[in-house]
Amino acid sequence: MTISPQLRRASYVMAWLSTVGAVLGPALLVACFAFPDGTRAMDIHLGHYGGYLTAAVPLGDRLFALVFALIPTLIASWGLIALAGLFRCFVAGQVFTVQSLRALSHVTMALFWNVIAAFVAEAPITYFLTNHLGHGHREISLTLGSDDVQVLFVAGVAYVIARVMAEARRLAEENEGFV
Repeated sequence: MTISPQLRRASYVMAWLSTVGAVLGPALLVACFAFPDGTRAMDIHLGHYGGYLTAAVPLGDRLFALVFALIPTLIASWGLIALAGLFRCFVAGQVFTVQSLRALSHVTMALFWNVIAAFVAEAPITYFLTNHLGHGHREISLTLGSDDVQVLFVAGVAYVIARVMAEARRLAEENEGFV
């Protein structure tokens, strides 16, 4: 399939930005946990536990919390790498190929699993970030916000679209066999 030069350029830029985001996300997260007060000026959204992350939290507790925070972040990075692959398929003119549909499916899975992992990881993260406060002041929280529900909905919609596109591809190949 031939795509326009403008769409090819836009896909190239988006592939590049997705790759940068896949690397930058985990790096910024590590920086925020290592230097929480120093990175606060960057105003990076750290989910539902960002208010707990300060330099007052002992480094050991911050590192334990970081391990759990990295799980959804690495899932998001995997999704961004899949998205970059999808855009590279578009650059190559591969719109309805097995590779592009697989990449789109991986993006949808990453969206879904990122929300689930962030929800589950929030409990140990908030525990470790409040552990230094002592008995009666530690917190364990689980939060599922409307933004999380929206991402789950988008993931579901994108998954169904990817499956419809895969089915259309299968039917087209089947019809080609009859001619």
